[in-house]
Amino acid sequence: MGLKKTEQREYAKFLYTEKNLTQKEIAEKVGVTEKTLKTWIEANDGEWKKLKKSLMTTKAQQITMLYDQLARLNEEIENRPIVTKSMTTPVKLDKEGKPLFKAPEYDPVVLSNYPTSKETDSIAKITNAIHKLEGEVSIGETVQIAMTFCEYVREIDFEMSQKISELFDMFIRQQLK
Repeated sequence: MGLKKTEQREYAKFLYTEKNLTQKEIAEKVGVTEKTLKTWIEANDGEWKKLKKSLMTTKAQQITMLYDQLARLNEEIENRPIVTKSMTTPVKLDKEGKPLFKAPEYDPVVLSNYPTSKETDSIAKITNAIHKLEGEVSIGETVQIAMTFCEYVREIDFEMSQKISELFDMFIRQQLK
């Protein structure tokens, strides 16, 4: 006996979002046409595509990339050469090349390995993004937990797992908005 339409759709969704298969391969495995599969993928404003994208970009990957960006920025600042720039003003010279008046004295400005205001802003934004990502649960993680739970329930009560799966789908859709 074949799968029910709702079961086919759920299986197709799993294959599309979790496995690296072509649409043709998914359609064959599920037992539907590619046209039907495409309709399912495009349904609900491309929900499956959004879900697949969120699963492919994990929170851990994002955090790692942000830490790498922060490290590169700090390394660039740290390795910047120290340069002094005199702020004396030019003076008029007499025929013998001597100054007509004494130039005002200024302390030299030291440009060194301190971040500019733009770099400080970037550091703060990256740090805040890391903090936010480390403290929240991504849609991908929520989906993974939901799928694991549904698989667990499926072994105990298949019909209950279908109901729970539908509820999780509604919950995920709400979170994607």
